[in-house]
Amino acid sequence: MKLKILFITAISTFVAIQGIGQTITQQEFLDNLKKAHPYFEKENLDAQIEQEEQNSYLGRQDWLINASTSYSHDEPDIAFSGPDKTDAVSLSGGVERTFWKTGGKLTASFHTSRAEINLPPGTPFPGSFYQNKLALTYTHPLLKNKNGFQNKLQFNLKKFDIDASKVRAKENQENFLASAASKYLEWVHLSEQVKIIEERLRLNEKELQRIKKKRAANLINQIDVIRAQDVVSRWKQNLVLVESQWLGLRAELAELSQDEKIMKMQPEYNIYETVEIPSTTEAKNMLKNNSRLVQLYNTRLEQLNHSRLAFKETMKPDLSAFAQINTKNLDESMAESFIMDKPSAIVGLQFSLALDNRTAKSKIKKTDLQTMQLKKQRDDLIISLSGAAANLNVRILQLEKVLDLNQWQIKSAKERTAEEIKLYNQGRGDFTFVIQSQDNEQNAKFTYASNALTYHKLLLEYNSLMDMVYN
Repeated sequence: MKLKILFITAISTFVAIQGIGQTITQQEFLDNLKKAHPYFEKENLDAQIEQEEQNSYLGRQDWLINASTSYSHDEPDIAFSGPDKTDAVSLSGGVERTFWKTGGKLTASFHTSRAEINLPPGTPFPGSFYQNKLALTYTHPLLKNKNGFQNKLQFNLKKFDIDASKVRAKENQENFLASAASKYLEWVHLSEQVKIIEERLRLNEKELQRIKKKRAANLINQIDVIRAQDVVSRWKQNLVLVESQWLGLRAELAELSQDEKIMKMQPEYNIYETVEIPSTTEAKNMLKNNSRLVQLYNTRLEQLNHSRLAFKETMKPDLSAFAQINTKNLDESMAESFIMDKPSAIVGLQFSLALDNRTAKSKIKKTDLQTMQLKKQRDDLIISLSGAAANLNVRILQLEKVLDLNQWQIKSAKERTAEEIKLYNQGRGDFTFVIQSQDNEQNAKFTYASNALTYHKLLLEYNSLMDMVYN
């Protein structure tokens, strides 16, 4: 009785599923997953964090304001003809900025001070005065740091980290999608199993009714009725088990994609369809040119090359041109001291050179070795990826042959079942052989569906390897 209740529940659920009009394709499921699951936003945050760190370097070209104030008191050890005491108050302020496009540095400053000096009697100098000075200085690199190369170095190097973060995020997101797509395929496979079992039940129910009629007419023994009932009971149990797995997996996919509508849907996917894949040679070229994992190595190689240029930059002589103009005035009157009408100017060159520069040479050598190592690792990766692609290529093509054989096996099993039923109906066969033949037919269908699942999972693995799951 309990089994009957379970069977009725399973059949009701299955009928409800079969009656559902809405379906969802694998691509629709994955698109919904990308929009709803927090994993994708989490992965994208890494690149945004790196981006903000890069933006922080922009502050190095902001205007910098500085100011200082001081008070000084000085009494010399011996004052022969000079002051015996000096008190001074000063205030300084200015702005400066580094220009990344040129590497130049501009500084503007203002200095004001007041001094009181105790001079010997008769000294022809004022005892107190005010002094103001306004200066403008610009320094421009001619060799090292030309065009602001060193100023922009950290900002430019961080760009490679941002690019690498974006590639890693896409790779992780693709792996996540591939895992979800694999679950979707299992859902499709369970749907096929439910259909196969339901078809078997329908046929067995009809067979049971025919056998009961034959038994009522005393054409067969009661044992055949019992055998037919056992078969129906066994497939009812199978339906309950598979249906529970189907419902459980559907609930998991609905939660995964945060889409309750999936609870009223069924998958739309032809699991028996085969597709054409690139040849091994084509796959190798695609991996070499487009693989994200290879791109990561290429990005790091570009970063190392940029670092090498930076080390070579430090080996250049430091030659800079500078110019300064200022105007100033000193007066006993505060107001008059602000009339800064005494200009001066200076232009010149500054030069410095490290004679050996062993630090930069060692870092260049280290960078060259790291570059060589990364290239070898990249080549090793390409070989590994190509080998994996070749492996999957062979397995996929061989499975296509297996699927063809599965179709032939199903056809052969159906013909055998028809013959066993014919012999049994003619009284020349045993009902046990009919059951065995029917089981072989259903097993052939299950095997076909199972191999088709394996085939499409291999396709999914292949597409993930070729970076075609998440574009």
